[in-house]
Amino acid sequence: MALTIRYFAALRDRMGTAESVVDHMPGINGGGLAEWLIARDPAAEALAHPSVRLIINDEIAPRSQALQDGDTIAFCPPFSGG
Repeated sequence: MALTIRYFAALRDRMGTAESVVDHMPGINGGGLAEWLIARDPAAEALAHPSVRLIINDEIAPRSQALQDGDTIAFCPPFSGG
């Protein structure tokens, strides 16, 4: 199976894509996925910023949450507005 990864706003611009698909890595969590992405592409360094939210299957999640086959993961920078 696979993980679908979505990037929004400035992260989308940095990554050069709105979405990517990677093979699921058993035992990986959200933080581990961010680290793996950063190791593959230095442009992903912004994913490590504490203000970037991790969203798993449309719900805000801690970076410690384990990822499952078929999950959709989104990395969202802070949004302003009101």
